[in-house]
Amino acid sequence: MQYLLNAKEMKQADTNTIEHFRVPSLVLMERAALKVVEVIEEERLNTGHTLIVCGCGNNGGDGLAVARMLRQKGAEVTVCLLGDYEKCSPQTKQQYDILIAYGVEIQKEIPEREYTLVIDAIFGIGLSRDVEGNYRDAILKMNEISADKLAVDIPSGIHSDSGRIMGCSFFAEHTVTFAYNKLGLNLYPGAEAAGKITVAEIGITEESFLGKEPQTIAFTEEDLTGLPKRQAESNKGTYGKVLVIAGNEQMAGAAYFSAKAAYLCGCGLVKVVTHENNKTMLHTKLPEALIQTYEGKKAEKESLIEAVNWADVIVVGPGLGQSSLSENILKTVLKTASVPMVLDADALNLLAKERELLKLPHTDLIVTPHLGEMARLADMPVDYIKKNLILTAEEFAREYNVICVLKDARTIISIPYGKTYVNLSGNHGMATGGSGDVLTGMIAGLLAGGVS
Repeated sequence: MQYLLNAKEMKQADTNTIEHFRVPSLVLMERAALKVVEVIEEERLNTGHTLIVCGCGNNGGDGLAVARMLRQKGAEVTVCLLGDYEKCSPQTKQQYDILIAYGVEIQKEIPEREYTLVIDAIFGIGLSRDVEGNYRDAILKMNEISADKLAVDIPSGIHSDSGRIMGCSFFAEHTVTFAYNKLGLNLYPGAEAAGKITVAEIGITEESFLGKEPQTIAFTEEDLTGLPKRQAESNKGTYGKVLVIAGNEQMAGAAYFSAKAAYLCGCGLVKVVTHENNKTMLHTKLPEALIQTYEGKKAEKESLIEAVNWADVIVVGPGLGQSSLSENILKTVLKTASVPMVLDADALNLLAKERELLKLPHTDLIVTPHLGEMARLADMPVDYIKKNLILTAEEFAREYNVICVLKDARTIISIPYGKTYVNLSGNHGMATGGSGDVLTGMIAGLLAGGVS
């Protein structure tokens, strides 16, 4: 796993390193600049004529230090400081004075000429308002230059907590961020602006948290080693039973995708409760599944409760429809079940009309909305949710005491009053019908197999 820090957490870790552990700020700045130069060399970026545009904060100080180091390595460097020297941080003033002592002329505007590398060191993680004026003009001009592009810590104009573009943004091919990865570099559109991210160690370690760990975590491939191993001495009962209540009339595919995914994730048995019309298709495509059907507008309450009591994990929603029959099925399951449930698709659309039903169960609930379903569930505009993925997931998880899996290009998993996780895997090939049904079945199959 890796931490994804917001601006407040990163600033506190930086402050703790300086004040508690007595590491001078200028030492951290020098180490940061050295790491940027290392990445430039490792990526073989063309430093023939490098433009470095700096702001007045410590991000600008990092850039000024990079300019000195590249010049000492023989690069032709053009340095531009946006803003007034008197408003610079003490460390940035010091780096400015060092450059002047070395005879480097520092410009106030970007000179018109050709460049091979553009380095953005204007704004760091503290940006909280839209970029305007000469800062905006400079960023737009930097984007237009045909050259390699690198951002120091975070592309200027990207909100470090949400990944939002604050008016305009520098678009980098490489970003060197310091100590820990940042949320805004991994949430879109910030992830697109960041390009390839390198996390550079500069001396701010987990000790700098002083016991208060960051809230948000991203999964890495190493986390897959935590999945339980199959036992040599086992049988189908060892790996749990999943009940998939899905697939109204003409919606057999949703039931099939969820049930198949549960099997492929290792559960021992899957039972599908579905419309009578889906029976032949499911028997043909998934003969290993148990099939229980209902017809027309009626579902036997007793047989449904019997199926619920049979299961170790329950899926409700994929292709279920929003009829009164579907609503009665959902209510019966919510009132009866005592095992973990995964609610998706039409179950969420039904719950959006009666959200208090989420507070009925005395068991673990996992909801897996995409943006449209979340908008209906939380009664919020999609545009707001997209800009506030983590906040939306966390607030909903706490209010209804559910695990909220908010699906987007980056999926957010929020545990009520616990950690928040970001899934950075996946790709746009998953943007197709049925992917959500597969995810629902995967979650259920893993739960049945003993994953927390």
